Amino acid sequence: MKNLLLILFLAISQVGICQNDVPLIEREGNLVSNRYFILGQEVSERQVLRMMKPFEVSHKRMKSSRRWAFTSSIVAGFGVGAFMPTFFDPTPEVTLPLLITGVSLIAIAVPLKKLANRKADEAIELYNSRKLLGEKRYKPEFNLTFAPSGIGLNMIF
Repeated sequence: MKNLLLILFLAISQVGICQNDVPLIEREGNLVSNRYFILGQEVSERQVLRMMKPFEVSHKRMKSSRRWAFTSSIVAGFGVGAFMPTFFDPTPEVTLPLLITGVSLIAIAVPLKKLANRKADEAIELYNSRKLLGEKRYKPEFNLTFAPSGIGLNMIF
């Protein structure tokens, strides 16, 4: 009886362990920085990309997120650099055009960063939900066939 209970316990515990084959990814972030966690432990964005590599759709979306985040960082950097001279030269002829340019570039960078964060969330959601495994689409084919015994319709699924 003890052996039977032990075998039953081991079988049930194996079912629970086998269903958690790949750890879940979480993202915390704002417009400035993102932090990624796997099972509560903080990891880098490169490690997240490395984990997503077998799942092509989520990997592509995560790479797209990185490109948009880089683009928004460059635009925001130019924006900050544009109005930085206004701190050193307070004349209105220099200050106002540079200030307008800098603020407008930063205003452009904010939606780009939000887009990058949304793409990262979508990639993580796709990876965590494992919907990627069922992407085979069957294309049925109907062909008219001729044989010595007659005419037929050949269906391929």
